[in-house]
Amino acid sequence: MKTEFRLKNDLIEIERLAGLVLSFGREHNLPAELVWEIRLVLEEVVTNIISHGYADRAAHAIDVSIVNSESDITLSVRDDALPFNLLEHPQPDLEIPLEDRGVGGMGVHIVREIMDEIDYKREADGNVIVMRRYKN
Repeated sequence: MKTEFRLKNDLIEIERLAGLVLSFGREHNLPAELVWEIRLVLEEVVTNIISHGYADRAAHAIDVSIVNSESDITLSVRDDALPFNLLEHPQPDLEIPLEDRGVGGMGVHIVREIMDEIDYKREADGNVIVMRRYKN
């Protein structure tokens, strides 16, 4: 089962995104913890796109899909933002005390920790991120 939706590059859309993920979880009887993880990952990815991905203030679309299969949940995010491969983003040094770390990087770390597979490609002047979380 698959659901697709389009978001605007406006942080107000994060609230709508959360509601759509919760609805998807209810419709598919997904465990609350899995729904929470999906929501957190999508909120991190979409927030980063909105906050850092565009060099202009024009309206842009961010396409999101969620696929529920027997073995996994697959999340896809497509945008027309500046190139950003989260797989190439450096891992934060977790040994450094929080107050001594620079700003940023933890969201990407969280996404990497929660998801079992992450693929990135640059396609037709846009980013495509496909993330998979196994159910077992």
